[in-house]
Amino acid sequence: MKRSRLRVSDHAVLRYLERVGGFDIERLRREIARRVETAVQAGACGVVVDGWSFRIKDGPHGPVVTTVIDGDWSRGIHPPDEGAQVLAGAGEDPA
Repeated sequence: MKRSRLRVSDHAVLRYLERVGGFDIERLRREIARRVETAVQAGACGVVVDGWSFRIKDGPHGPVVTTVIDGDWSRGIHPPDEGAQVLAGAGEDPA
């Protein structure tokens, strides 16, 4: 079977999850914000929570979570007992 050249945008996937899949996207936004709030207040560029790395950048209207990836265990970043590890802010040494 020939592979389709059709691409599906992230926006289309998001709307599909919301409208067809029944996901409450705004609830998910609030959950992500709750998980990273302490790190944002500390000026971090990211935080690892429960093994997931949340990357944070400065946006025109304040901090923005830009992605969520599997925690980077290869760099030795491990969450402490409370489940979160704050990554250094931009230009800071994470050690």
